[in-house]
Amino acid sequence: MTPSEIIICLVIGAFAGVLGGLAGIGGSMIMLPALAVFIADPDPGTAHHMFMAAAMVVNVVVSFPAALRHRKAGAIHYRALRVILPAMAIAIVVGVLISNIFDGLILRKILAGFIAAYALMTIYRFFRKSKEPELDAKGVHPIRLTVIGLATGIVAGLLGIGGGVLMVPMLQVFCKMPIKNAIATSSAVMVLTAIIGASIKLGTLGPEHGRSVVDALIIAAALSPTAFIGGRLGAALTHKLPLQVVRLIVSIALLIVAARMAVDAFAKRQDAAGSTPMEAPEPQEDIPQSQG
Repeated sequence: MTPSEIIICLVIGAFAGVLGGLAGIGGSMIMLPALAVFIADPDPGTAHHMFMAAAMVVNVVVSFPAALRHRKAGAIHYRALRVILPAMAIAIVVGVLISNIFDGLILRKILAGFIAAYALMTIYRFFRKSKEPELDAKGVHPIRLTVIGLATGIVAGLLGIGGGVLMVPMLQVFCKMPIKNAIATSSAVMVLTAIIGASIKLGTLGPEHGRSVVDALIIAAALSPTAFIGGRLGAALTHKLPLQVVRLIVSIALLIVAARMAVDAFAKRQDAAGSTPMEAPEPQEDIPQSQG
């Protein structure tokens, strides 16, 4: 990596850490679009898989300090954690293996659509002004938690994200869990599931996509220092700031990011198609003219 790319990664890591710890969305939602836009690569399709591997490694760095902060604040729902964790651990392996089937540019478009859907849903929930639920043991049902773990794991492995972006609203809607408890529980789950997902993605990066594991780890190393600091700061701010307002601001920013990411993916797809060499016409044999 060039010095300028290292600086870019440090800045990306800081934003991803703060927003990931603050809004409970992991960090990949910030890292993957930013890496796609600011880090040039001659093969964007396989590069996206490399960026996914790096982002999943950094998710461990972001989720661990955030989980410690939430544990100190007493916000983690351990009953939910014990059910979601094994379900998501299995599902994220399946999600990563499915992701290896697709070209990176296709995954980039899917991620852009997912980010936009999340942002729009968060904005809708903000203006709907729904009352914050109180923690209710009846809503935390094992079947609901298992489904949440499986769904979150598949999506996290497929898109290379932490999963909090899906888990947090699902815990709110289906388990009536307050947002602070949902964010805290999501961060605690991701400590282990991010390790599993990152390990599988790194292990398949070379055989499936011909990319270097070392390159992915170098990117992760450039992102991690500021992501770690940002994750601690974001988790601390979770218990001090009005989270609904923060999530609204983050969602508006993510809408812009998703639009830029989609446009960039389509442009690179067209460039790749346009650069495909045309087959040269077969030489025609000379046909002797009849003499009459």
